[in-house]
Amino acid sequence: MNRDRFLDLLRAGSILAVVVGHWLVTDLYWVDGEVRLRSTLGEAPGLWPLTWVFQVIPLFFFVGGYANRHSWLGVQQRGRGYAAFVDRRLHRLLAPTGVLLLAVVVANVGQAAAGAPGLGAGGEILLQPVWFLGIYVVVSALTPVTLRWHTRWRWRVVLAALGVVAVVDVLRLAAGLTWVAYANVLVVWVLVHQLGYLYADGGLGRGQAAWLAVLGGSALVVLTIGPYPARMVGVPGDELVNMNPPTAALTALALAQVGVAVLLRARAEHWLSRPRVWRVVIAANLSIMSIFLWHQPVMAVVARFLAPTGLPHPDPPGLGWWGVRVVWFGVAGLLLAIVVLLVARFEQGAAPTPAAPTRAATVTAVTAVTLAGLGLLGVAGTDAGRPFAVHRVLGAFDVAPVVAMLCVGVAMLLMRGARHSPGRALHALGLGAAVFLTVGVAYALGVGGLASSVRLLALVGVLAAALLGSAVAIRAGSREPAQRHTAG
Repeated sequence: MNRDRFLDLLRAGSILAVVVGHWLVTDLYWVDGEVRLRSTLGEAPGLWPLTWVFQVIPLFFFVGGYANRHSWLGVQQRGRGYAAFVDRRLHRLLAPTGVLLLAVVVANVGQAAAGAPGLGAGGEILLQPVWFLGIYVVVSALTPVTLRWHTRWRWRVVLAALGVVAVVDVLRLAAGLTWVAYANVLVVWVLVHQLGYLYADGGLGRGQAAWLAVLGGSALVVLTIGPYPARMVGVPGDELVNMNPPTAALTALALAQVGVAVLLRARAEHWLSRPRVWRVVIAANLSIMSIFLWHQPVMAVVARFLAPTGLPHPDPPGLGWWGVRVVWFGVAGLLLAIVVLLVARFEQGAAPTPAAPTRAATVTAVTAVTLAGLGLLGVAGTDAGRPFAVHRVLGAFDVAPVVAMLCVGVAMLLMRGARHSPGRALHALGLGAAVFLTVGVAYALGVGGLASSVRLLALVGVLAAALLGSAVAIRAGSREPAQRHTAG
């Protein structure tokens, strides 16, 4: 597809803004021989307007809608199948993510074997930001379905999604059905993704963007005066958090951000016409996932070695605190640049050979997407500083970070198998099932002092059964082209 410089700027800018926002609100300090964690927003509630500026993940999903539409249409034009689309869209995400997960496990095992002190509370933030990659994987994989909706109903899909968001929040706030709120995790991000489709085919011009900006901004003000908190990021003790699961207020912010961004397009393109500016945007985009994935681990490492030196740690948001932030940003930025130079090649590698349009490849791709989404959400919701410990997630599921990491690793293994042949896909599914069963046995027997739970063992068993079920589906099916077996 032709490059849209404006969208390249939005992609890079949204991720860099998230990095800066995380470094501002994550306050790590040294007390009683260990790293402690507190929220800057919790200590200084008056900084809430920053969350309207730096919480720009919606823009990434908006750009994703544009890119995924073009990718899927290109796959269809070339006569390839759903697996080729999934592999191409996810490879650049999962390859650098797999490197990070492996590094986290090796580092934790190494420090434990050496008896060295760990990161303390810094371990909680290592993989926390990858939650959005888990959702993005699923939303991207649904492109054949959601793009069909867009082709048929266009803006009516967005309006219907807004209605669902409103109903879910009413049930959550008025009826006390807190569990139903998680439906908006998918609905809200699909909604923003649809806006990318509209932009791509000319359905989101300046007029529509102005309406989005005005209506979204107005709704945001009204909703935050009402039942929703003004800050878009939660802090410990909050009863209602706008971001997870996303609320109507977060949805209004997303609409306003997309509208304002499109309105500024002409000015942004004029700025991007400068060769130096465009080169910087290109360089940032080439390593943007590496920057995003490693920014929190870098901050945790900096805290572990900088905080014990006695660096003053004034309370936010005074001038002293901002001064210390400059020091932290300088050290963390330098270390992040070094790390990105070392790991960016995993993100910048050549695209994989497209998978053949077979039933085996399609079934394997769907299984891989499911595992990758669950795995990324799992590692984000647990403490990566204790990769083998069992954590309760969403009040209902027991997950060990290492199990969640294996989900991502097995997903990558499955896609590798799908690229070659049905036999290799079946072999990958069987190997993945064996991996989960082995891990389950290790936890059940308490190997190496592993502490288990019935819910964790049940989860591992379900994962193994799902992989075996996919293998059975492949064997039972014919070898007809994958176009008849896409996610639609």
